[in-house]
Amino acid sequence: MRSLVRIMMAVLVAAGLLGIASCIDVDGATNKWCRENPGICDDDAGDAGDAGDAGDAGDAGDAGDAGDAGDAGDAGDAGDAGDAGDAGDAGGPRPTGWSSLQSLPVSRSGHTATLLEGGGVLVVGGRVAADSTTDTAGLYEPSTGAWTVVGPLTTPRMDHTATLLSDDRVLVVGGSQAPGNDLASAEIYDPSTKTWSSAGTIPTGKRSAHAAVLLPSGQVLVVGGGENAGGGLLTTALYTPTAGAAGTWVDAGTLAVGRNTLTVSLVNGVALAVGGYNNVGAENSTETYLPDGGWQPIQRSVLGVGRQGHTATLLTSGKLLVAGSKVGNTAVLFDPTQSTWSSASSMSVPRFGHTATPLAGDKVLVTGGFSNAPETAAHDTAELFILDSPAGRWTQAGSMSTSRVGHTATRLSTGEVLVIGGMDIKGGGNLLNTVQLYTP
Repeated sequence: MRSLVRIMMAVLVAAGLLGIASCIDVDGATNKWCRENPGICDDDAGDAGDAGDAGDAGDAGDAGDAGDAGDAGDAGDAGDAGDAGDAGDAGGPRPTGWSSLQSLPVSRSGHTATLLEGGGVLVVGGRVAADSTTDTAGLYEPSTGAWTVVGPLTTPRMDHTATLLSDDRVLVVGGSQAPGNDLASAEIYDPSTKTWSSAGTIPTGKRSAHAAVLLPSGQVLVVGGGENAGGGLLTTALYTPTAGAAGTWVDAGTLAVGRNTLTVSLVNGVALAVGGYNNVGAENSTETYLPDGGWQPIQRSVLGVGRQGHTATLLTSGKLLVAGSKVGNTAVLFDPTQSTWSSASSMSVPRFGHTATPLAGDKVLVTGGFSNAPETAAHDTAELFILDSPAGRWTQAGSMSTSRVGHTATRLSTGEVLVIGGMDIKGGGNLLNTVQLYTP
């Protein structure tokens, strides 16, 4: 744990937040940071000087936010709890590769799945029919394989964001209630009561397909997105949580370019916005946000191609892997120690709308996604990125039970990856209730 604290302090220093470190619970902050950066904490378990603290490696597993979307369906059917052992949900060690778990009672896509501090996965909202969203939420417990229902959202929504706060509550922001009806509202889930409460309204307006990231300060930065499927938004907002209350919002400034379906990652304590699209087309640029300086000058032409529907995943080494786009299979790496971008090896096939989940040891699991720009076909395959050379390499990671997009892939505390729901494009598009587990 001592080395984890040193890493955490280094992040705080890089972010200019050393003064804040003196008034926060460093152990608690470190544990929270570990859940968001599982690979780095996994490696620490083997740190020779910290051998007595090796058990902390089990806290890793919040893969979340890369693209975080995940489905529990109306996953609260109490009568289904007895099927917890189905397909080995709560059984012994599984063989490497894919296994099927208990299906969801209701199919859905465009939902979110968030790993809680206690190890459960909170699945929220999503699309349940061609023009219908749901307000339901469910909790999956990996230790038992059981799904339980939790209180419903105030408002049905899909293509929203869900961010785990420092106190283990979950902030759900924006999204779409129905086609052409985006939202500016926000809600908070409290795992201690399994209930929802209002978290106010985004002051810079309604949005869906935006991005959100938890900053070292404990605040949540909400960035870009679209309004009623229009061009990319320039607006951003900053949320400050308050214990037992709705919290507060402020305008966080304006992006240099509009960004819809972008990614935002926390790299060395700094929020990095990557790609997205606007009325001009897909962006091949990035820009950064500093708490004391707002949005910083744009970096153009660093992504190789304009990227939308891509993923951005933080590796064990601290580098950021950006993979896929609507126009190809290429990938690039960002090295924060040098502030440089470089080409990475390309995926075996084009993908966009896929998921990318960090694993221990500078590895990333990529699943599903569209296979062509007309969006008429999708992949059932997965592949694994391994950074064991400057450009890294890709290797096949088997196939899921069906092709899928709009699904979620969440890394559990066991190191396994839980893939939930989505949509199978075959036959014109079928919403899925299937749940699968990838064991590295």
